[in-house]
Amino acid sequence: MRALRNLLMLVLLLVCQTAWAAKGTLLFVPLDNRPVCLDYTVQTMEAAGWEVKTPPREYIANEKSMGEPEHMLTWLEQNASEAVAIVASSDALIYGGLVASRTHELPLEVLLERAQRLVDFRQRYGKQKQLYLFATIMRSPKASSAPVEPAYYKEWGPKLFRLGALEDKRELKLLKRREAKELAALRQAIPQEIITDLYTRRANNIMATELLLHGVESGDFDYFLIGRDDTAPFSQAHREARSMEILVSELPKERIRFFAGADQLGLVLLTRAAKRLQYEFPLVNTTYAAGAGGTTVPSYEDDTIAESAKQHIYAAGAFPARLRKRSDLVLAMNTPQNGKTLEASSTINSYKVAPATKHFVNKVARISQHHAVAVADVKYGNGADNALIKALFEKGMAYKLAAYGGWNTAGNSLGFALGQGLMSKEFAEAAKKELLDQRYLDDWAYQANVRMSTYTQLIWPNYWPNSGLKAEQLNKAEDFIAREMVRVAEPYMGEAVHAYSYNLPWKRMFEVQVSKK
Repeated sequence: MRALRNLLMLVLLLVCQTAWAAKGTLLFVPLDNRPVCLDYTVQTMEAAGWEVKTPPREYIANEKSMGEPEHMLTWLEQNASEAVAIVASSDALIYGGLVASRTHELPLEVLLERAQRLVDFRQRYGKQKQLYLFATIMRSPKASSAPVEPAYYKEWGPKLFRLGALEDKRELKLLKRREAKELAALRQAIPQEIITDLYTRRANNIMATELLLHGVESGDFDYFLIGRDDTAPFSQAHREARSMEILVSELPKERIRFFAGADQLGLVLLTRAAKRLQYEFPLVNTTYAAGAGGTTVPSYEDDTIAESAKQHIYAAGAFPARLRKRSDLVLAMNTPQNGKTLEASSTINSYKVAPATKHFVNKVARISQHHAVAVADVKYGNGADNALIKALFEKGMAYKLAAYGGWNTAGNSLGFALGQGLMSKEFAEAAKKELLDQRYLDDWAYQANVRMSTYTQLIWPNYWPNSGLKAEQLNKAEDFIAREMVRVAEPYMGEAVHAYSYNLPWKRMFEVQVSKK
C-alpha cells in the first residue's frame, strides 16, 4: 500500500511539474518578418498557450532592408532572464537575416565575433536557460536576382548554378568528359570578381557556422539545427553540405540535426522547446500516398522525403514510431505517385481526383478515427495538390486534421505540418480551425491557384515586376488577389474566406499574408 501511495505521489509530482512548465515566456528571433517565419509561427505557439516575445519589428529583416544583428543580440541579452527557453536564428543574429546571409559584405572578423557571442551566451546569461539555435547553408538557386541575391545573379545566376553543380560532380568523380569541357568554359566565361565575391561570402558563412558547432560540442546549445536552403542533388550548396555533414556526424545526435529547408526551422525548434519544457516525448508514425512514397526526392532538396521526415521528427523533440497504435501523431505525406515533384502552377495540378488521391484521403480518414493526423502535402512544389484539397473537403476531413501544410518546398511543408500537428492537442477548437484556414487559404488557394492567375491576368499583361511592386501596383494586386481568393476558396470553405484579409507583405508575388480581419 505504501509503495502504491509513493507511486501516486510521484505521478502527482510529475503532473504538477508539467502543469507548472506548460506556460512560460519563449524568446524567439526569426529569420525575418515573412509571415511563415514570424507571424504564423508565433501564432501557433500562442494558440498552444505560450507567451512568445520577439525583437522589435524594426530590428527584424523585412522586404527593404536586412535586420539589425547588434540590436537583436542586445535585446536577447536584456530579455534572457524572463525566458524559460530561447529559440533564435543565427542567420538573423550574425548577418541580419536569410537574404542578408546571401548578400552581406561583412568582414569575417565581425561574423566570427557575433558567432562567438552566441557560443558564450549561456555562460553569461543563464546556464539554466534552454538555448536552441538554427542556421542555414547558403542556397544555390538556378535563377534569381536582387534584392534576394547579389545583383550579378540577374545575368549570371544560371551559369553560377551550373558551375557549382559541375564542381560538385567533379569532386564526386561523376564528371563526364563533355562536362569537364563545360566546366572549364564556365570558369573562363564568368568574371573572376564575381566568382571571388560569391565564394568568399560562402566560405565566410561556413566558417561562422563551424564556430557555432563548438557550442554544440561544449553543450552550450541545447540544440543546433542546420537547414539546407534550396539544395539540389548537384549544386554548390550540396557540395558544402557534404563537408558540413562530416563535421555534424562527429557531434552528439541528441544536440544537432542537419536537413533540407529553412523557413520551417523556427517552428520546429519552438515545438521542441515546448515539448521538453512539458516533459513530453511524443511518438510520430509516418505514412505515404501510393507509389514512390518515402523514396521521393522532392524538387529543391537532395534527400528522400522519408529521411527528411525522420530528421524533422527528431528535431521537433519527437521520435519516429514504427507501430501506429503507439503513436501520438500520424504524419501522412501526399507524395507524387511517380516520385517526381512538379510545380503547383503546372496544368497537371487539376481538381480531378485520381484513384491514388481517393485512396490516400480514405486512409487519412480511417487513421483519424483513432489518431491525430497531420497532412504534409508534398506532391507539388510551391503549393498544394488541388485534387487532394477537393477530396478532403468533399469527404468532410479538412477540419478533422490536426494540421496541414503544403506551401513551398517539401521540407517547409512537412516541418510546418509536423510542428502544428505536435502542438495541436493544446489548441482550442477555434484556434485550430483558424490555423487550418490560414494553411488552406495560403498553401492551396493562393500558392497553387491565385498567384498564377494574378500573374497571367494582371502582372504580366501590364509588364509589372514580380517583386518590388510600387504603391499603386501593390494596391491593385491586393484587390485582385482578394477577389480571386473568394472565387477559388468560397466553393469549398464558404464564408470563412471572407473572414480574412490578403496582403503582399514583401511587395512581391511569392508569399501572401492571410490575417483574420
